[in-house]
Amino acid sequence: MEDMTQEQRKKTKEALSRCGQKNWVYGPCNWGWKRAIQLAEEYYREADPGLRGSILQLRYMERRRREEVMDKLNISYSTYQKAHDDLLSTIAVFAAHYGEL
Repeated sequence: MEDMTQEQRKKTKEALSRCGQKNWVYGPCNWGWKRAIQLAEEYYREADPGLRGSILQLRYMERRRREEVMDKLNISYSTYQKAHDDLLSTIAVFAAHYGEL
C-alpha cells in the first residue's frame, strides 16, 4: 500500500482500538481485522520486536498512552510517529487482503 488515505488510517486505528474489547473478536464482521492484526503481531515479533512490535503490544494490546509507550521504549515523538505509521500501514495491507479496506 503506497500512502494510506485518511479513511484507511481512521478505520485501521478504530480496529486497533477495538481489538482488545470483550466480544469484539466473536463478530464475523471483525474476522478480517482480527486476522490482519494477528499477522502484524507475528510479522513484527520476528522483523522488529523492539520497536514496532513493542508499540503494537504496549499501545493497543495493553492500552497504554502514547507518552507512556515513548517513555518505556525511550524514543522520541518523531521515532514513535514513524514506527506507528509503518505499523498502521502493515496492518492496512493485511486488512485489505481480507477485504476490510
